[in-house]
Amino acid sequence: VPLGEDPSRGVKIGTGLPDLARKQLKACLRENADLFAWSAAEMSGLDPEVACHQLTIDPSVSAV
Repeated sequence: VPLGEDPSRGVKIGTGLPDLARKQLKACLRENADLFAWSAAEMSGLDPEVACHQLTIDPSVSAV
């Protein structure tokens, strides 16, 4: 479901939804498209300590 003019900004919904539920969900997503954040820059006020994660990687081990 595209949310806005940028085709890369969209969400996927399940194919098993009944037609009425699918239509209602699409309408709800489009009505609330301004609530979605697509980058960290769009999430003003969010503490990076909460939103960021780090992987513990041993540099002596080769990648798989």
